[in-house]
Amino acid sequence: MKKIVMLLVMLLTLAFSAVCSAASGKVLDAEEAIVAKFMEGNYKAVSSLISADMQKNFTETAYANFHAQLAKDFGKLTTNKLRVIEKFDDADVLTYQIIAEKVPAARFVYVFVLNGDKPLLNDLRVLLPKPQQEAAPAK
Repeated sequence: MKKIVMLLVMLLTLAFSAVCSAASGKVLDAEEAIVAKFMEGNYKAVSSLISADMQKNFTETAYANFHAQLAKDFGKLTTNKLRVIEKFDDADVLTYQIIAEKVPAARFVYVFVLNGDKPLLNDLRVLLPKPQQEAAPAK
């Protein structure tokens, strides 16, 4: 009898934790899809997924310039992996590790605002590693 009760408790605990962890899974999937579309280079496909605040500064021309500069400075992106997810009350921050032909390591940080269950891209930052400085000679 004790084994049956323990089995039921374990199953209920696992079921409850699966439901709780899946609650934000749909939003995360939507955010990852927005990032993928954003990196494709089609502004018309992305414009409805960008917040009104970002659309003010990130027009179609700015978007095209961003992708042109990205191609010039980075070359072809070989790796684009999600590394860090930060969840806040009204925003999510996704950090991707980027490896490209010309840049061995960089991070793209995407900030999403949440409008109910619909995330909207609100900001993007490109972080490059600091160049290593040579050690000062010992005295």
